[in-house]
Amino acid sequence: MDDKFIKELREISRDDRRRSEFMIQGMKETLQGRKEESIFKRWVRRKKTEKKISQRFNQDPSSDQK
Repeated sequence: MDDKFIKELREISRDDRRRSEFMIQGMKETLQGRKEESIFKRWVRRKKTEKKISQRFNQDPSSDQK
């Protein structure tokens, strides 16, 4: 989601029905953009996510005891 979308989302009241519709529309646009990415870009994005997750769980256990 781009900065314009986030700025508009912050301006809408949480009680406003438009907020939920706006969020749904934003997610649809984000997902559509991901579908249109090339296979290589999707692979790179997935590998970055896997790396971040594996780094969280593969920390040095001795560092927690200090």
